[in-house]
Amino acid sequence: MTDSNLDEFVSAILNNTRREILKCLTLDESYALQISRLVGISQQAVIKQLDLLERANLIESVGTFPSELGASRKIYRPRGFSTLVADYSRNFIDIKKYEIPVNDKKQETTEKSGLQELLHSLTKINDDIENLMEMRSKLISEKDQILASLHDFIITSVNDRFARELLLDYVDTLDFKAVSEDNGVPEDYLRSLVKTYLN
Repeated sequence: MTDSNLDEFVSAILNNTRREILKCLTLDESYALQISRLVGISQQAVIKQLDLLERANLIESVGTFPSELGASRKIYRPRGFSTLVADYSRNFIDIKKYEIPVNDKKQETTEKSGLQELLHSLTKINDDIENLMEMRSKLISEKDQILASLHDFIITSVNDRFARELLLDYVDTLDFKAVSEDNGVPEDYLRSLVKTYLN
C-alpha cells in the first residue's frame, strides 16, 4: 500500500509528545486543554501537535462543545490505524503502511474464566505475530541476496548507463508502469530491455 502522507505519518509517530497525545485519545475523545493537563505541556503546544496529527490523518475532529471560559472546544478522536513496516537492508530500503481494519465489537466479560480466556488469546496472538515477523525477516534476507545478485549482474553486464538505471529500478520494484512513468520512457521499451538482459 502506498501513502502520499507517509512522511507526515512517520514524523508524527516518531515524536514522543505526539505519541503521548495519541495514547490519551485512544482511551477517550478529548480536547486540547484536557490533553495538556494529561500530557503536561501547554495548551498552545498541544494545539500545534493536534494540528500535525490531524494533517497526518492520525486524528480527526468530531465536533465541539461550549466552554464557559470562551470559544467552543474542539473534540478529537484517533483514526487512521495502521501498521508501519520499514526494511533497511544492504540492497533496498522500503517503508510501507498497511491499514488495520477497525472492529468496534468488544469481547466484554466480567467472569474470571472469560478474562483468562481473553488473556490466553492475547498471548497466542502476540506469539503468532512474533513468529510471522521472524519468518518475514528470513524472507527479507533472501530478497536482499537475490537483489544483490541481480544488481551485480546488471552493473557488470549492461554498458549503457540509462538502460542500466532503468533495469536497476525495475528489479527493485518489479513494476513496469511505475518505472516507465518515473523515467519518462515507453513501457514497451522497458519490457524490451528486461527481455534482452534478464530473460
